[in-house]
Amino acid sequence: MEFNKILLIRFARLGDVILLVPSIRALRSRYPKAKIEVLVDHRYASILEMCSAVDRVIPVNRVEMRDGGQIRALVNMFGLAQELRAASYDLVLDFHSFRETHLLTWYTGARYRLGLKRVHSSYWPFCFNLGPVLEDDALHVSAVFLSMLGFLGIPPVSDGHLLDLNSDLRQEADSFLNHHQIEAGILRIGFNLGAGSQSRTWPPERFAELAERIIQRHKAVVIAFSGPNEESLSSEFCRRVQSTHVIPAPNLALPQLAALFNRCHVLVSNDTGPMHLGAAAGVPTLGLFSVARPDHYHPLGASSRYVRCDSMEQLDLETVYQHVLQMLVSLAK
Repeated sequence: MEFNKILLIRFARLGDVILLVPSIRALRSRYPKAKIEVLVDHRYASILEMCSAVDRVIPVNRVEMRDGGQIRALVNMFGLAQELRAASYDLVLDFHSFRETHLLTWYTGARYRLGLKRVHSSYWPFCFNLGPVLEDDALHVSAVFLSMLGFLGIPPVSDGHLLDLNSDLRQEADSFLNHHQIEAGILRIGFNLGAGSQSRTWPPERFAELAERIIQRHKAVVIAFSGPNEESLSSEFCRRVQSTHVIPAPNLALPQLAALFNRCHVLVSNDTGPMHLGAAAGVPTLGLFSVARPDHYHPLGASSRYVRCDSMEQLDLETVYQHVLQMLVSLAK
C-alpha cells in the first residue's frame, strides 16, 4: 500500500512520545515523499519538532480542553476533529489507543485506519478498518509501536538516529559549557536527579557519593539536571558534594535539555522521561530502575544500559559506579 498523507496519534507521556520516534523514522524511510503529521500533547510537541522525519506537529492542550468549561471543551474538540477530517489523510495510526483517540481516528474518515489493541484498555473496532494490532506486553514500548508498522509490512530502521539538534541548540549548549569554563576535552557526566516519585528516585546522597568518586578518579565534570518541583533534590545533592566540578542545570526546556544531554559523555538517570530524551539525543544512558519494568522501558541505544533493584534505597553506589566505568571503557575503545 502507498500513502501520501499520514497521521500518527500519541498524546503522552514524554517517554512514550520519544519512543515513538523509531516508528516515525521507519515510516519516513518507507515513504520518503509522504507528508507525516503527528497529533501530540502540547507539552511534548517540541520533541517531535526535533525530528526531521515529521512534516507537521499538531499540539493539543488536553488539560485546557478538559478543564476550560464544558461548552468550550466541546467547541475545541469539535474544531480539532473537523481540522483532522479536512486534512484527508490516507492513513491514520492510533498509537495512543484510548476511546477519545479511537473516535478521532474514526472521524478523520481516512482511507485506512489502524489501532493498537492494548492489554489493559478498551478497544472500539468500528473506528478502524485495519487490524487490530495486539499489544505484546513482553516487548519494549518502542517495539510495540514498531509492531504497528510491521502489520503494514514496514521494517524498522537500524541506524539509531532519532532526534536532530539544530545549530542554535548546539550553540546554546556550548555557551552553557563555556560559561562554566568547561573545556572541550574534559569528561562530562550528566546526572538526572529527579523522577517524579520517590519510589523511582535514587537518593540524592547516593548521587552525591557517585559524583565525588567520578570527580576524584576521572577528573570529570558532573552536570546535575533537575526539573520543576525538584529543587530540594538539586539543593541536597549540591550541598553534599560542594565541588566546583559540579554544575547545576535546573529547569531546562526540553530542546535545551536534549542539547546539553548531547554534550555529556554518559548520562546517569532515574527511570523517567528525560532518561529517554538523553538516549534519543545520542548520549549513552544508564537507567536506574526499581518499580518499572526495564525490559519494557529501558533507554534506547547500543551503548545504553540499565540496572534494577527492588528498591532505590537498596541500589548501592558500587553497582552504579561499575556500570558507569564499563560505559566509559567502551567509549574509550
